[in-house]
Amino acid sequence: MASKGTSSTNRPKQLGFHYYEDTDHYDEASLDYWLPKLQAAGTRWLVLSVTENVEIPENFIQRIAAAGIEPVITLGLALSEPLPLALFRERVAYYRKSGAHLIRFFDHPNMKEAWSVEDWLKPDLVERFVALFVRYAEICLSQKMIPLFPLLQPGGDYWDISFLKASLKILKTQHNETILPNIIFSADAGFQEHPLDWGAGGPASGRFTAAYHSDHTDHKGFHIYEWYQAVLKQELNKTVPMILFHSGRWSDATGPFDISPKEAKQQLVQVLSMLQQPGTEQALPSYVVACNLYKLPVEFMTNKRYQDEAALSGRVNRGVMLRNVFHKEPQVATQKIAKSVSSEIGELFWRGLSAVAPFFYGEGKKLIRIIAENFVKIVRSLIAIFLRGENFSTYFLLPDTESLLTEEQREIINRFSGRKNIKTGKNLNEALTVPKVILLNDISLYPKNIIRQLRFNNCQIHTVSVSQNGKQ
Repeated sequence: MASKGTSSTNRPKQLGFHYYEDTDHYDEASLDYWLPKLQAAGTRWLVLSVTENVEIPENFIQRIAAAGIEPVITLGLALSEPLPLALFRERVAYYRKSGAHLIRFFDHPNMKEAWSVEDWLKPDLVERFVALFVRYAEICLSQKMIPLFPLLQPGGDYWDISFLKASLKILKTQHNETILPNIIFSADAGFQEHPLDWGAGGPASGRFTAAYHSDHTDHKGFHIYEWYQAVLKQELNKTVPMILFHSGRWSDATGPFDISPKEAKQQLVQVLSMLQQPGTEQALPSYVVACNLYKLPVEFMTNKRYQDEAALSGRVNRGVMLRNVFHKEPQVATQKIAKSVSSEIGELFWRGLSAVAPFFYGEGKKLIRIIAENFVKIVRSLIAIFLRGENFSTYFLLPDTESLLTEEQREIINRFSGRKNIKTGKNLNEALTVPKVILLNDISLYPKNIIRQLRFNNCQIHTVSVSQNGKQ
């Protein structure tokens, strides 16, 4: 249900956001903080990204869907070593059961870093990609999930316009009655360090664009959807639905915790205005199903300077509402600080590695990412311990579903909650920072991915049951 400030009838139908691109924020505390704000902003879509080794908690997705927000699942699947079909089928079924309907995978197939060296150099790259995509898309459709054609990198190592055209020709020839009518196309609508009107009008504007030329206006900007739609219409003889991602991101190098340029923040305000003015000349075309703004825009929505600029210019009709939405601090202040600081450090470290990353792809790229992820884990743990200000080495992780607990289980929790060296709570992030974690001996009370994350973080897992009388 929508919040009081935004009824379901006047919510911007295309407004969506990218949620955090890590696994730290799929906990109940983070959702309790963000969900009311997303509802109040009139959010209709939320992009949830996760690697192939992790599952988003079922309860997390269910709460988002119950709030009237459509989750867009993005799986970080490798192209050269894709998830086994049987396991992919299980994942898709899991997300469909959780309440999701849209799923995206195999992003950036027009980039060499998405492939192994051998696979990238083999002939017929587009043909091989489409064949792979179709196999997985068929599984999605069989599970009543809508597959999205993956994001292409604007420009890219293989020119994205050419890649899209070649893919469409194959799909039209071989899968015109099955896959093609049942997928939604994606576009990276980041600013690419360009003004908001860069490439506006698409090919119909008379602008000339060619591969790998940088001395003139091209399609690489927010209005990329007009260029892609022109290609789609040319090949399929009809207008097809599209979903925009990374809208408002200044460039590929702008990470989720970077400080974006002032120009980017001003342009994002204009994009918000476009989404809030359906039926006008400034509105996005109706074939754009969703426009997902890159990262939750708390950084500039809480900045009075940008609020005043938006109010004075009259570009945002609901500026007052947005100011009220994003002004509160989360209930767990130290948790927010720990996540922000560790993510900031991790992002800086990743940017450093990115300086040499262009020289690697395939296995080399994977190795760099593993190094970065392990570094972030260490930093996160150290910061969490420092900010926690408490001396405990064990965390009793409580299930979210308190209503399902028996009286005996509640009694066990009460016994542990009084111990000085044990902290009791529902915060998975805090649990991941300690060496020892206690769980109730009832697997059905915990989402499967929680156990996996604890083991992945090398936490010692101990279970307690009624028969143990609270002893370990």
